[in-house]
Amino acid sequence: MAQFTTVQAEEFERVLGFFEFSSLIRTELTSNYSGTIVDRTLAILDELVSIDNLLKESLETSFVKESRGSKLSYGSHVAHLKSEGTRLLIELGQLLRVGVNYNKYLPNSKRTSTVAYW
Repeated sequence: MAQFTTVQAEEFERVLGFFEFSSLIRTELTSNYSGTIVDRTLAILDELVSIDNLLKESLETSFVKESRGSKLSYGSHVAHLKSEGTRLLIELGQLLRVGVNYNKYLPNSKRTSTVAYW
């Protein structure tokens, strides 16, 4: 069994949209997890960073409509990235047993999943 560091727990809180400290969330995030869960959750964090970088890059190149004869669809590309980000957030919240409080990839949604803590 393995535990996340306080820094890792804080990062999970931030990514999952828990912006105010909650002892219930922190207790859950600093409990013991299997090595498989730890490895997968850390990989998801890396994937989310990549998605964020691709979203920033797509914003910078959103004015490009065609490249080397290929038509580009900014909207489809961004929608795909946001969909993948949402999928990964939900998986992360389920693996950590805390859910997702705020999904930055769907800014109009307040909560994408609910979890009972007792």
